[in-house]
Amino acid sequence: MIDGKLAFLTETVDNPLENYHDTHRSLHVESAVSYLNDELTVQRGQVAGRVPKEEEIVNRDGHEIEVERETRTRTVASDWIADVTGGGWIVAERTHSARDQDDHLKVDWPFTEFVKRTGVEIDRVGLSPAEFVRNQRDADRDYTIEMASREFNGDDISIQWGQGAMQKDAIKSDVGVALTTLWNGEFVRLVVYGSGYFSIWEPEEMAIEQFARFVDEEIVPVAYVLEDDQEEDEAEQQTLESERVEA
Repeated sequence: MIDGKLAFLTETVDNPLENYHDTHRSLHVESAVSYLNDELTVQRGQVAGRVPKEEEIVNRDGHEIEVERETRTRTVASDWIADVTGGGWIVAERTHSARDQDDHLKVDWPFTEFVKRTGVEIDRVGLSPAEFVRNQRDADRDYTIEMASREFNGDDISIQWGQGAMQKDAIKSDVGVALTTLWNGEFVRLVVYGSGYFSIWEPEEMAIEQFARFVDEEIVPVAYVLEDDQEEDEAEQQTLESERVEA
């Protein structure tokens, strides 16, 4: 399975990412290959860094309980796939909320590490599940909807699963959709969320150049930069992302 959040560099850079390591953070480039007829280069690897995390400290004194909040630093790691020189995008497997960080950067970790390595700002990105489905329909592809989720009245979420998830619901979905679609001669089973997160379950193994082509052709066209005043409902999104479509 390949999953992560999509983010855009505000501008592409001249050189691919390079290995970097210091006491508190590191970026490792595992591989780099060409794709789209050798016009672009995609890289993959791991990134690690230290982030602050607020924790509750519970103290007991007889029958009294005191709860203190303390910010501690912990080390986290993530896988990533990126095209920083041509496509200008990064997909990171896991993020740490920007609200928990002690610097001015507005993007989540590990995208903060890429800002430091490239010297270029990074935009948070949202995806349009409905547009993704419409693109499959307009391309006359063989696709099957497995989940469709919409938001009503600003706070109500409707989710249809399995046979109850209809194409007419999916082309209006703004929270998330799960589907199987025939792309480039291969069935791809995935979920796409409005938060900018997407996950590919099948095929289980996808060559890095194929994944990059899929991102370039199918994910980037339905992506948009989130405005500063657009807030994500992370609790609801995490709940949805924790669900898995049963085979």
